[in-house]
Amino acid sequence: MLNIDSLLIEDFYKENKDFFINARVQKIQQPTRREIILFLRSNAESRKLYININPEFYHLCFMSKENEMKRDIQIPKQPPMFCMLLRKHLEGAKILSVHKPEFERIIELNFENYNELGDKIEECLSIELMGKHSNIVLYNADNNIILGCAHNVGAEKSKERELSGGLPYIYPPKQDKKNLLMTRSDHFLSHLKKSQLPVKKALSDRYFCLSQAVCEEICNFHKINPLQIASTLTDEQTKIIFVALHEFLANNNRKYSLSADFSKYSCVSRLEKNYDSINNLIDDYFAFNIEKSLACSLKTSLKTRLGKEIKRFENTLNNQQKQLDKKEKAVDYMKKGNLLTANSYRIKNGEKSVTLTDFETGKDIEIQLDENLSAIENAQRYFKLYNKIKRACEIAQKMAQDTKEQILYNKQLLYDIENTDSLAELKEIAEDIEPEIKPSPSKKKELKLNIMKLDIDGFKVYIGKNNKQNDYLYSKISSPDDVWFHTLNTPGSHIIVKTHETKKELKDETILKIAKLAKEYSTAKSSTKIPVVYTLRKYIKRPNNTKSGFVVYKNETEIVVD
Repeated sequence: MLNIDSLLIEDFYKENKDFFINARVQKIQQPTRREIILFLRSNAESRKLYININPEFYHLCFMSKENEMKRDIQIPKQPPMFCMLLRKHLEGAKILSVHKPEFERIIELNFENYNELGDKIEECLSIELMGKHSNIVLYNADNNIILGCAHNVGAEKSKERELSGGLPYIYPPKQDKKNLLMTRSDHFLSHLKKSQLPVKKALSDRYFCLSQAVCEEICNFHKINPLQIASTLTDEQTKIIFVALHEFLANNNRKYSLSADFSKYSCVSRLEKNYDSINNLIDDYFAFNIEKSLACSLKTSLKTRLGKEIKRFENTLNNQQKQLDKKEKAVDYMKKGNLLTANSYRIKNGEKSVTLTDFETGKDIEIQLDENLSAIENAQRYFKLYNKIKRACEIAQKMAQDTKEQILYNKQLLYDIENTDSLAELKEIAEDIEPEIKPSPSKKKELKLNIMKLDIDGFKVYIGKNNKQNDYLYSKISSPDDVWFHTLNTPGSHIIVKTHETKKELKDETILKIAKLAKEYSTAKSSTKIPVVYTLRKYIKRPNNTKSGFVVYKNETEIVVD
């Protein structure tokens, strides 16, 4: 993705300047230490000014409700200290003016307010969008003394500019760049002829308001390689670039557009999504990429957590299997007890061992004895050992079955995570992993809308992408006479075919199509052959006290899919 540049900030400032002037601050929120939301009202219209100083996504815009959801904004119960400072100084205040220092990625909002004594004061909120140096600074406009910052900058972080309460506010050091609109063509040519940098970097490093991305687009448009060393350009190529950049910067009505995958924006070439509003472009562009980043982060976190859980359960199953392996030893104890009982009359007290013939195999078996016990007492000792191991194996058998179900359940969740990039769906899965997370009241409605729906041979087919959706298919969408499909003993999606509405039976070719769909939406999609089971919805059941997405079934039919 691209970062917000000086040119885009300039155009945003021009587009929204009239709204800012005389707007009043109704409310202030700080979701995180790098995000601030100002609720502004101007000319009978309310907007949310969203400010983000995250080095990866630094920007500001008036945020829509839809994009607010994409940013997954959560307001903390206890507001941070900087938020409380802003509320104290700015809530109810009126914006007198808005200012953008020339060639800087800074927007300043100048507020009029009253202090505790009732005296009118002016304070300025400086929004600095400068990559890793991005910050939000509140200072007194009369004496330039800083009242507070989103994050303080000490001498150990910057030798040139400290930012902290009580210090004077100064602008960042001036960049060693030139204004291209005030540059003569011969000076432009001279600079490029001396530069050993690629064209796009030579231009970006030398002139204001020209990011490398913009320079690259303009060069590509005129069929000039932006990675070509600047000194190797011909005079004709240099002249073409100079004229093109001059016209571009002088244009006060630039048109912006977004790529279809939201990976870049442009005001040079026309991409797939065109925008009349610069604010809407910024809002859509960054909201999409923030949501994508949040989804990626959550996905990695959930996969890591589930991987550890699966490994833990597999170790537990391995230990339980070792206990089950003792079952043969228990049978041996039983056999020895029976032999001792049958041959007790032949065994003398005080013997340490005895060799007896196995009735079944005819082989001799040596049996160790406790010399202090009689033959019958030794037999009872072996019977007790047998019963002890038998009970332990029965418990281990039940526990091993529960552990296998836990492994399968977690592998199902892992499959669901692997097969979605949607933040909303990942959060649904997170609710399964962390049951303490309470879904919002509108969650069921949202869930219903997220379920994939297809039409196959005239039948409505629903595909659950995670356990929450699988449960919803089972409990809300399906009817008793609908048909349920799933891969056998393999994590995958639950599929419901609505036969109840059509009153028609599924033909063999339709069953095969849906079985292949079940294979496609499973961890076995790359296998050559995979069994798929299907049965009527009335024959599947979710047992009590089981996790979402887990069902048992009967009267199933199995089909092998290539």
